[in-house]
Amino acid sequence: MSGFKVLFNMGMKRRIKDSFLIGYGTIFPLFLIAILGYMASNYYSGKNGVTSYYYYSMVIIPFCTFLSSVTLVYITREESMHKCGERFIIAPISKTAIVLSKIIPSTIAMMFYNLILMFICKYIFSVNYNNNFLQIFILFSILGLMSCAIGTFIGVSTKDFMQVKNFISTPILIMALLGGTFFPIGSLGKVIEIISYISPLTWINKGIFLMNNDHSTKLYFIATGIILALGIIFTFGSIKKFRKESFL
Repeated sequence: MSGFKVLFNMGMKRRIKDSFLIGYGTIFPLFLIAILGYMASNYYSGKNGVTSYYYYSMVIIPFCTFLSSVTLVYITREESMHKCGERFIIAPISKTAIVLSKIIPSTIAMMFYNLILMFICKYIFSVNYNNNFLQIFILFSILGLMSCAIGTFIGVSTKDFMQVKNFISTPILIMALLGGTFFPIGSLGKVIEIISYISPLTWINKGIFLMNNDHSTKLYFIATGIILALGIIFTFGSIKKFRKESFL
């Protein structure tokens, strides 16, 4: 337990100022929301608070949170990159403590950045959360856990992780397209709509909009359950696959 505490504190100090997590958590999504919201401003009436900035804030934040898993591939093996992995080989620290010290601080950092971004959207872009601010934040936080767990799992499961890191964003972009992150896909037909449900972003985005606009929470809880289950599965998978020798 003491070993985990030391690693956790060290991890929090690193993650809270990690330039890549800051980029995925605030700068990049804020840029996309501002640009896409402006470009699509004439396509939304603004009735009941549904503006282009509202739409893109709800879909871009989950996308960028999911995209942060790319960073976790690197974070998982950062000790080997900095040639200090020998310390972990000889230290009496369990692999569970090492893996959780990667996932938990990264998740907390993403939660912090998402909270800042949600407040910016609320007060700068006048995004109306319809009294569901906390529920949406919880969903984004659980998505952060899933993203960090997936990135960690990939990091501990591959030897040539730098090459994998360069390709991992492709399936995330595909899932973002299917989830309606860049434009609504409802008009593309029933087949595309059915295919879109393979993307967790589809469940997340639809769950948020149904809860906010139609006061229906069923899909919200389904989406929350799915991504929480995936986060737990990949966390246990990361612990099982991890080997201290990977630091070398």
